[in-house]
Amino acid sequence: MKKIVLITIIALFADAAIAQVPSNRTVFDCSSNSKNIYTTLATGKSIIILHKGVDCSICRSAAPGWQTWAAANTTNVEVWGALTYTYSGSAFPLSNSCTLTNNWVTTYGWNDIFTFPDSNRLWVQAASPRYYVYSAIDSTIVYQGPNSAIARSTAIAQSTVGINRTILRNAKVFSYNGQLFLKNLPEDIRTLTILTINGQVVLEKAMQINQENIDVSEFKRGTYILKFTSPKGIESKKLIF
Repeated sequence: MKKIVLITIIALFADAAIAQVPSNRTVFDCSSNSKNIYTTLATGKSIIILHKGVDCSICRSAAPGWQTWAAANTTNVEVWGALTYTYSGSAFPLSNSCTLTNNWVTTYGWNDIFTFPDSNRLWVQAASPRYYVYSAIDSTIVYQGPNSAIARSTAIAQSTVGINRTILRNAKVFSYNGQLFLKNLPEDIRTLTILTINGQVVLEKAMQINQENIDVSEFKRGTYILKFTSPKGIESKKLIF
């Protein structure tokens, strides 16, 4: 019984730790430049925040690849680097936090990554490296974990750059009993693409005029991104099946 209680307490503390990751925050780099999470998401770009420990060898080896990826995807995603120690202490010493941060930026050429000292360890939560993806669709954290490939594909899927937000103004889109219902869709909708929350395409379908439902009973229960394409642009919608 004591063992069960202890496990429960540990689980509760773990959940609390995850919940402490900021949903919105303004952060400052060592040149006093600032970025705000919600303000950035409002531009349509999703955000990946990289927690990197300056004393973490895996973090160091992956750093050049992140600069390359950030530069290639700057139109749709902002990559931020939250630096601190992983193993060598509970926090950056204030006396050299910017020295360590600037050295990292110079060493790995992080010119396309907004890098700041995470002196309060807000994005540590677990061992380095760890990635947090903030969605431009609904401003929530849609991924947090150690897998860089999932973080990247999720961030791309969650970007709304260039997406028109008026196409579905009068439409009713909902899921019930294994069916996806599409009511009052504009007649010029050409295609519907359904993706997992991690960016994997599970259905791409040419739409018929007056088509009102699609069978999704074989899909796993979870959250999906629906992208509707028309000559006017693309609009995305998040839905739980």
